[in-house]
Amino acid sequence: MSPLQVAAQFAAYVWYSEAKAHGRATPREARRFAGASWEAFLPVAHEGLGRLLLQINQAPTEGAQKSRRRRRDAVRGFSARAAMTAS
Repeated sequence: MSPLQVAAQFAAYVWYSEAKAHGRATPREARRFAGASWEAFLPVAHEGLGRLLLQINQAPTEGAQKSRRRRRDAVRGFSARAAMTAS
């Protein structure tokens, strides 16, 4: 899916959720509308927003998982260096 299409679908989803259904739309209804009507929202879609949404949607990389693990261990007071010196 192209970034422009992602941005257009997002615009359709938000519009349907807020304006069309007056905040009473279910997420499923809004997704269905966005999937069927995204082409009408192409004039207001921004490719940069689509790229950002695609980037957010990507799974975390191994490096991000290691960084998260290091932060968690630091909060718990554990570090690899302390484990090595304790042995």
